[in-house]
Amino acid sequence: MTFGEMRDAYDESADAWAAGPESVYVKLADALVAASPVRLAGAWVLDLGAGTGVASRAALAAGAAGVVGVDVADGMLRRGRGAFLPVLADAAALPFGAACVDLVVAACCLGHLPDPVRALRETRRVGTAIVASAFEAGWSHPAKAAVDAALEPLGFQPPEWYVALKRDVEPQVDDPDGLAGLARAAGYGQVDVRTIEVATGVDTPAGLAAWRLGMAHLAPYLSSLGPGQQAAARRVAEDALVGAPPLVVPLVVLVAS
Repeated sequence: MTFGEMRDAYDESADAWAAGPESVYVKLADALVAASPVRLAGAWVLDLGAGTGVASRAALAAGAAGVVGVDVADGMLRRGRGAFLPVLADAAALPFGAACVDLVVAACCLGHLPDPVRALRETRRVGTAIVASAFEAGWSHPAKAAVDAALEPLGFQPPEWYVALKRDVEPQVDDPDGLAGLARAAGYGQVDVRTIEVATGVDTPAGLAAWRLGMAHLAPYLSSLGPGQQAAARRVAEDALVGAPPLVVPLVVLVAS
């Protein structure tokens, strides 16, 4: 996997991500932060893979004194301005001292890392505890197929970095037992993994299509099309999603210290 290609895709997708997927991830972040094993009032939090800051804002709403947001994509950090103190850094080499934060929040980001155990060793070094999340293995929603089907006739092919993550990394993270094993391999002693269902509130064809079309493996390709093709692809996807179920996500949650 070319890590730089993934970083560049997220940089390029920041605006589209904020306009679509962000509303979904707000709900997922709220549920994740609610699982914190430490009291957040007055705490300092590290938001790993912070993106546009949805988990940072959830932590601040829960009373955190401050949040440091780490990401490799500068464009995403810029979109999250105001939610955290931004730090452009690799999760596997955090530029912080030992035990400098009370909680690390890793919201749906471990599956994007070439070496999740190495990153978890770093989170254990800098933080007292961690809450992390992933999408349950095998879970899907009709919006995924509808959007792929809308873009395929226009020549879309999933980028190699995305294919590699799906093949090599996500299977380790999305399985509850696998995620628990990664945390233990990183040195965490107390590990709990559970799966919760999160209702995102996204239930319209337009909202479901926007969720997928703003994802980093799709948005750069969509933006490369002409305005007419973009609008047509959205219409095809939305038409296919009439009557689709609301977006309810089975979220795998890791709590470790």
